[in-house]
Amino acid sequence: MLTIYDYAMILFYFMFMASIGFVFKKLNKGGKDYFAGGCKMNWWLLGSSALVTNFSAWTFTGAASMAYTYGILFFSIPLIDIVGFIVTFLWFSSRFRRLRLVTAMDAVRMRFGKGNEQLFTWLQIITSYIGGAVWLVALSILLSTVFGIGQIPVIVIASCSIITLATVGGKWAVSSGDLVQMLMLIGCSIGVAGLTIYHVGGFSSFISKIPDSHWEFFKPLGSIKYDWLYVTTALIWGIYQKNSIAYGAAKYIMAKDDKHARKSALIPLIGYLVLPVFWFIPAVGALMIVPDLPEKYSSFNLPAEASYIAVCVEILPSGMLGLMIAALFAATLSSMDSGLNINAGFLVKNFYQPIFRPQASEYELLRAGQFCTVLSGIIMMLLAILMVSRGKISLFDAYLYLNAYVQAPLTVALFMGLLVKRTPAWSGWSSVIFGILTTVFLYDLLPTEAAKSMLTPFLGDSVYDYLVTNKFTFTNIITVPFTSLYFIATSYFWRNKENKAYMAQLDEFSRRMDTAVDFEKEIGGDNTEQQARIVGYLCLLYGLAISSILLVPNPFSGRVAIGFSAILMLSIAGILLYKAKSLRAKQQLAAV
Repeated sequence: MLTIYDYAMILFYFMFMASIGFVFKKLNKGGKDYFAGGCKMNWWLLGSSALVTNFSAWTFTGAASMAYTYGILFFSIPLIDIVGFIVTFLWFSSRFRRLRLVTAMDAVRMRFGKGNEQLFTWLQIITSYIGGAVWLVALSILLSTVFGIGQIPVIVIASCSIITLATVGGKWAVSSGDLVQMLMLIGCSIGVAGLTIYHVGGFSSFISKIPDSHWEFFKPLGSIKYDWLYVTTALIWGIYQKNSIAYGAAKYIMAKDDKHARKSALIPLIGYLVLPVFWFIPAVGALMIVPDLPEKYSSFNLPAEASYIAVCVEILPSGMLGLMIAALFAATLSSMDSGLNINAGFLVKNFYQPIFRPQASEYELLRAGQFCTVLSGIIMMLLAILMVSRGKISLFDAYLYLNAYVQAPLTVALFMGLLVKRTPAWSGWSSVIFGILTTVFLYDLLPTEAAKSMLTPFLGDSVYDYLVTNKFTFTNIITVPFTSLYFIATSYFWRNKENKAYMAQLDEFSRRMDTAVDFEKEIGGDNTEQQARIVGYLCLLYGLAISSILLVPNPFSGRVAIGFSAILMLSIAGILLYKAKSLRAKQQLAAV
């Protein structure tokens, strides 16, 4: 299983990630730096963070289970992201930056008022806690598979590591760590996929061994929960999800200006066009490489969720398995450290400061942010332990239930608020309530005997049964569109003589979205050279560490996979350091 070289790579990863926080500690002078990186980040740093924080270890468990069980239906998951990011690139990314925010909830206050700010802040925090707990559970499944230890100890160790990183370094450390972790994940993902193809006898052999049923993308209506109707309607949901105020604004407010924000959206878009292929191959390859997977991993809630890591255990060379485990840690850390930083921003800038300490200094906000980061991390850890203790639940379904009850209504209101502006302030919170009640009807009232006796005479048994057994589909075709229509309908109650304070905020919201950011005039203090230099050295250090594994006795195929990961990291290091050197030369020339 694991060798001393694997343990060395895991240990190096934790030491490396812990050090990043201290490297960037001096850049955090106050709340704006800690929560938004001073709004000075370059597109390549911001885009890398947007890509890697969009997935977690769940990609290698819940999503891998989809690939193992249903084949190419797995690609419906990244397809949702692709559609969403296309719209982000074309329209929303630059406008999110133009809002000139410190946290996404600042935009909610401008759009809907202070009351809505508090409601959306707490709903977003609660759903983020649950989502983070699901990520931790997914990570614990993977690591308990490898180490043979309980899931709860893994959750505790991972949580402590995440809390340390996010607390010390703030947004600068989080985003810079994300770039390094992105490169590590890309290198490992491609390496594992390549070794999978090699071990099954080549690409042609791999294709020929995939079951015929796994080539069916559009499953017949009602055959499974994720049939063709779910897939097609989920594409619309992807646009809402990636471009709501809560999600989109939080991703792009750190950019230097709106042009950098727009360019940054290309990185996750391209990433999701390419990377899912390399995640798919090992998960499906488990059918060939680990044919006894259900029996071998029967102790897991859903053995299919162990498909990706089971292949890694079978085929990865010494040292690279440790590198892959570090990459799996990175998948969750990159999502959770960003989530902790964002939640801390909400708690401090949108709750603590406006309600308790309006005159708080930037230093006080920084310290409050660090405290809230620790608190948020502990809450996520306890929720994850509770999920593990409660028994069997599909991680994929856990995400969908969370989405249906709370996240969907929340997202619809925060997306429609960008498109339809002439609505009363209460349109925000009332749309959320309407959406939640719609979901309660679909999920809790519709399956009752009373509802069945009333509806089957009109709908028929087959239609009613489909409604009850395909809840997630009807989140997309009932909850989302009906809540959107409700939000639009509230514009009927718009009056030009709305509350003056609300009108002024709404005018400011619209004005900002239409006004390009002038970095030199509004922010200044460009530190691109510093960003490129520090991140370049971080990549160089990690690339050298990966290169050291080449000294370990391994088969040639294993060395090729390791070498690819090292070359990728070192190449980016070289590009960034060259850019930093060029910028420094220009600065010195300008000074003369």
